[in-house]
Amino acid sequence: MADDVAIQGEGLETLHLKVLRRKWQILALQITATISLISMYIMMTRTYGSCDIVDSTSWCPALDHTLTLSALEQFLLLQPDPLNLPIPNWMTGVGNSGDGRYWMPLFVISILVAGWTILGLQTAKLRRRVNMGILGFALAYLAALFVITWLIGMVFSFELYLPFGQIDPDKNHVEYLVKPLLLYIQIFILVFYFLPVISGLLGIWGMSKSKISWAIGSTIIYLGLHALLSYEGVRSTIELNLSALPVQIGDATNWGGLIAPEIAPLLVISLLLMVFLESGFATIRYVEYAFKLPESCKKDPEYVSQFDNILNVHLQQTVGVSFFVGLVTALALKFDDLIVDLVSVFEGSQWSEQVKESLELQLTYGTVISAMIFVIFIAGLRYIIPWPRISGLIEKGIRQIRDQSL
Repeated sequence: MADDVAIQGEGLETLHLKVLRRKWQILALQITATISLISMYIMMTRTYGSCDIVDSTSWCPALDHTLTLSALEQFLLLQPDPLNLPIPNWMTGVGNSGDGRYWMPLFVISILVAGWTILGLQTAKLRRRVNMGILGFALAYLAALFVITWLIGMVFSFELYLPFGQIDPDKNHVEYLVKPLLLYIQIFILVFYFLPVISGLLGIWGMSKSKISWAIGSTIIYLGLHALLSYEGVRSTIELNLSALPVQIGDATNWGGLIAPEIAPLLVISLLLMVFLESGFATIRYVEYAFKLPESCKKDPEYVSQFDNILNVHLQQTVGVSFFVGLVTALALKFDDLIVDLVSVFEGSQWSEQVKESLELQLTYGTVISAMIFVIFIAGLRYIIPWPRISGLIEKGIRQIRDQSL
């Protein structure tokens, strides 16, 4: 009887999949990845989502779905038979300003991803039925009314005819395809613009590495396309009306005078991408590790305790490493000014001021070169400074403080 009670108590906290999904550390990693993903997307829209000419009719390949939807809606309204898009503007964000253009689509996407994640936890038979039901409904909505009216028209007219290009307007049934096609086009535009968020959320909560990779890949592809299309040579050849990032960097006034305002959003996007990448992949990596353990280990309190310690240390390192990387990057971007300040101590102030006012140091590529030099310098310190030993001492100190507080 005592052995049964011991076994029962031992299994209260295990490393089985259902228990892991409810552990606060796993949920904290998933929530961290979700917040960083959505924050990164919002920051990208602020940085890459504007046109040079801002009015209701302007369009450019910026990260703003409302521009494309508004252009499509205006095109439909100018037709002989005006049409409206099926999904209302309050749901797509068209007509809103600032971040309000994205919150409602993100809310709808979150609900759909939550439903899809819950569906992924069901049996394969139920998932197959739901998928076939969604596909069947989409096809029926697209072609059912079109086919039915066409067949009825041929039955009552006692003749065979094509459903388009007829002189009699009652025999042109293609109009029944227009609204479904507009709905699917509208959904395609939204999916195209919000692909990083959709893929990332599915990867985080559906435990899929490939979808997280899709989110990162689509983000990098868009950033590359924006950099290519906003290049001065392309802008002078093709009029895209795309707002480009400033070439000349101003004075460092952000982050305590470390970086310029033009660099701050780019650095924040990079840090959020790093946090999303690390938290998203870490969740899957730890769950896969626990899933592959033998059944006896999943019920062993020692393994459970070690697993909790690993998750706690990872959460602490996520905060520490993110802060350290951001600080080192900001110092790297400040490296050219640090050189000038150092030279001004040993040399005359007149020469240092002339160097500081040099155009090359104020251009983007000059800052990037200085940052590369600083990063190489910091990376070279690993041959002199025992970073693993220092990080181990820091973790030991944090653990001792935590034990004393408990």
